[in-house]
Order: sequence, then structure tokens, then C-alpha cells
Amino acid sequence: MTRAVRDFYLGVQSGRYPEYSGVIKFGRNDSIALNSTEDIWDGSGLYSFPTTALITSMSQTVNQAALTDGTIEVQGLDANWDFTTQEVDLDGANTTTAVTLPTPLIRVFRMKVLENVATDSPVRVHNVGETVDYAIISPGNNQTLMAIYTVPNGKTAYVTHWYANLNPATNQDPTSMNMRLWARDNQAGHERQIKHVLGLDASGASHFSHSFRPYYKFTQKTDIFIDGTTVGKAADISAGFDLILQDNSVI
Repeated sequence: MTRAVRDFYLGVQSGRYPEYSGVIKFGRNDSIALNSTEDIWDGSGLYSFPTTALITSMSQTVNQAALTDGTIEVQGLDANWDFTTQEVDLDGANTTTAVTLPTPLIRVFRMKVLENVATDSPVRVHNVGETVDYAIISPGNNQTLMAIYTVPNGKTAYVTHWYANLNPATNQDPTSMNMRLWARDNQAGHERQIKHVLGLDASGASHFSHSFRPYYKFTQKTDIFIDGTTVGKAADISAGFDLILQDNSVI
């Protein structure tokens, strides 16, 4: 006899409700500069969102012999904004030699190392000229830390909560941090819009976790991301959000 799953989230993750899926996005920027605004991702600085599928290549910053021919999982959206997962091998002779992704991407929001090897230099996906990085696996992490996500074509996202934390770091103790949740509706052609703001400070409010009731709804092709602005000193910030994806066919 099959028993009903009373925990909806467990049902989503176990595949009982195939029209839904869960996404957990978490990121870190360990060096937001003094009195600056930066997005929360491995590349520090402000993130660049391409307007066409020019995310085409992958390489490592410094050659790592143990990772030659190593497989990297790349998750993102193709030129039609459809979700795609690719397993791409680094070059077999020198990991700094760029390899071409089988499917060019307009968005990338997660990479993972599928090997029993710890990275010792960044693994990056970028444009063909390697002038812009769109996702970076920092040394030792073996996956990206990006508080950045784009809702795939044919899906609707419901953000259930978001959070941020001021991490202790040498010479990084800002007076305060202004954390912001943003969304950009590319389907409608809108510029980014601020959706929620909360603050961190070194005097004790160094962490927050905010739940949305009702959930925040975002339509297909919407970029969702977090940034932070420092006051007083540089900062090391972790942040992220959780969401549920629903197939548009059931709305």
C-alpha cells in the first residue's frame, strides 16, 4: 500500500510530484571591497548577465595534472532559455587549454567537479575569448558558490526564503552591510527590480533568514540574485535562497 507523503518538500525532492522541483542556491563573496556593491558569487565584483548564448568555453586558470580529462558538470540555460545539464571534460593534456561546451549557454548557475580530485586553481566557464567569466569553481570547493539563478523556460519559481551571513575574517569587520534580493524579468524586457532588503552589522545582527509567506513568485526567464554593499570595511558574505519550480503546464 502506498502512503501519502505529508511533507510536500520531501515529496518534491523524492520525485512524487514530477511537475515540481526544488532548487537550493547558495553563494559566497569573501572579498566585497570597502564601500562597494558586489554580487554574491565566486568571481567577486558585479556579475555580467549575457544577452546571447556566448557562454561557450571552459578552462582552468593553472594547469592541474590530476584534473586533466576531468569531468565538470555545467548547469544553465541554452539559447532558448531551456534548462540543460552538460558533462564536459577538461583538456586531456593541459587544463588551461579551453574546451568548447557542446551546448552554448545564455545562463550558467552551477558547476560541479565529478572527480575524486580537489581543485587547486579556479575552473571557469567563459566566452570564447576568455575575457568574461560566468561561473567559477574556487580552489578546494569543487562546485560553484553563486547566489544567482535564472528561471528556465516553461517554469515558474516560488522563492520560499533567503538569507545572508557576515563571516568573520581578518581585517574585515564592516560597520554594516546592506543586503538586497533582486529580480530581472527578461521575458517582459524589464530592468532589474529590488524585491527585498535586509541588513547585517558587526555588533550582533550578523545573520538573517527571512521566509516569504506567501512565497515570492517569479516567471520564466527571470534572473534572481543577491548583492551586498559594505560600509566601513571590506566584508566576507555568504548568502542564498531556496525556491520551488513548477511546470507552467500545471498553472
